[in-house]
Amino acid sequence: MKSSILRIFMILTLCLAFVPAAAYAESSTVSLQNVADVTVGDKVDIKGASTLDKVIVKVLRPDTSVVYFDIVPVTAGQFAAPFTIGSGEPAGTYTVVAGQGSEVSSKTFKVTAKTVTPPPSGSVSTPTPPPTPDKVITPVGGAVPVVVDTSKNKTSTVDVGGRSTTVITQDGASLADALKKAAQQDNKGAAPVVYIAYEGKQGDAVQFNLPFSVLKDAASSGAIVSLQTGEGEYSLPLSVLNFDAIAASLGVSASDITIQINIVPSADDINAKIKASAAGIGASQQGGAIEFSIVASGGGKTSELNEFGSTYVSRTVVASGTIDASHSTVALYDPQTGALTFVPAQFTKQSDGTLKISFKRNGNSIYTVLTASKAFADLSTHWAKADIELLASKLVVNGVSDTKFAPNSSITRAEFAALLVRALGLTPDASGAAGFKDVASGAWYAGATGAAVKAKLVEGFEDGSFKPGATITREQMAVMITRAVAYAQGSASTAASSEASLNAFKDKSAIGSWARASVAQAVDAGIITGMTNDTFVPSAKASRAQAAVMLKRFMQYTDLID
Repeated sequence: MKSSILRIFMILTLCLAFVPAAAYAESSTVSLQNVADVTVGDKVDIKGASTLDKVIVKVLRPDTSVVYFDIVPVTAGQFAAPFTIGSGEPAGTYTVVAGQGSEVSSKTFKVTAKTVTPPPSGSVSTPTPPPTPDKVITPVGGAVPVVVDTSKNKTSTVDVGGRSTTVITQDGASLADALKKAAQQDNKGAAPVVYIAYEGKQGDAVQFNLPFSVLKDAASSGAIVSLQTGEGEYSLPLSVLNFDAIAASLGVSASDITIQINIVPSADDINAKIKASAAGIGASQQGGAIEFSIVASGGGKTSELNEFGSTYVSRTVVASGTIDASHSTVALYDPQTGALTFVPAQFTKQSDGTLKISFKRNGNSIYTVLTASKAFADLSTHWAKADIELLASKLVVNGVSDTKFAPNSSITRAEFAALLVRALGLTPDASGAAGFKDVASGAWYAGATGAAVKAKLVEGFEDGSFKPGATITREQMAVMITRAVAYAQGSASTAASSEASLNAFKDKSAIGSWARASVAQAVDAGIITGMTNDTFVPSAKASRAQAAVMLKRFMQYTDLID
């Protein structure tokens, strides 16, 4: 779980990143020195003092767009953030803002255009280099991110599948330097993070080319490389790349391999198909879809990397307009089947009115935002109505029909396993269930059961059966849920809970020894409660409503939904 300190830091960061310059008020905790006027192409010296341990420094152009952004440590009460105004930047009054949240200080300085002396007749003038892209950054994880120097990058435009694509070829030395710096600093126990930002417009297709050998050398640090465009952000943990296997599949040395990360808005024909599929399940698409993909290339061969085991890879997009987060979700679109399935996502309203949508999954594909408003006639006065309809609107639970949910009906082991697999955003895999004698390969639950086995959410019985049609008990549900918590949090097992939390239940002795630790963990997390104040009733059959409520609590506990 994220610490409360991290949550506060993220909120402060977002507040500073999006509040208009005019709204800043001077703070006693941050003090900026006056900033000298400069000419385009010159270095700007930003210095100040603060009682904070780090400050966020942002520089705004005359039109209030961001020209520079960084997170700067405060050492002995002082901080500095020098940067160079690109030669293509406009003249005018710029604003520097430093701090966190409302604790900020601001100063202005003027930028004047450089006087250009015409070249002598007959000479060849040197073209003006393009402006340096803005570095608009949203921190991820608990580490202070290091911004990669992109001034030496090569930028080109190519045709990929009939679409114009901007290719950013990252300078290897600059990336290696940033990864080394990120690994050496104090990241408070979090993974080191480096940012590569390209300031493109929404709708641009962008491909980042990263040197394989540099990534391989940095993999042991557990670093995350975050690629950012005007369309979205892709945070790639280097741990998900099997460097030896990639090199072996391409048959070339590491120095001859390039990792391509693609962030591509979907074409009109794909969006048209998504709209049709969404309408078929009572949902509507919000904005366009976006495809994230990774390709390793070398020696004239390519290898697409789409599956990352049990590691979640995070992406972020920003949406404008009105989207009701309680009735919206990110969905994966399968172009082969047209199916739309739930992806774990959180929606954060930002101070500028836009919506930051962060989602995660252990693979690549096409993603889109859907809105739905699901309701069931048999829930009008039911105690679980709000939770069930929230999960139904997010494509996590289904009714027994379009109009009925049957909240008081029992739920089977296969049905609950399928719910957990869907909640985690896992891909069905029937091969994983082959070891169960009573799970036929063609059964509707075979794929979900197989995925649950691979994720270590379920186990069978001693006779080799899974008993998919058996009604699940409350203690069995607790075991599955705590295993799902471990998967979502990226740990082999959840932290042990004291069984003292079971003392409130006078029937605690009835809880099986194999389930006691899981029940205690689920109770401590607030995911499962007693049937009454003093009874747990471990062998009671769970209802569909109870399962949905527990599922919603589990998903909020593990940050799979808001």
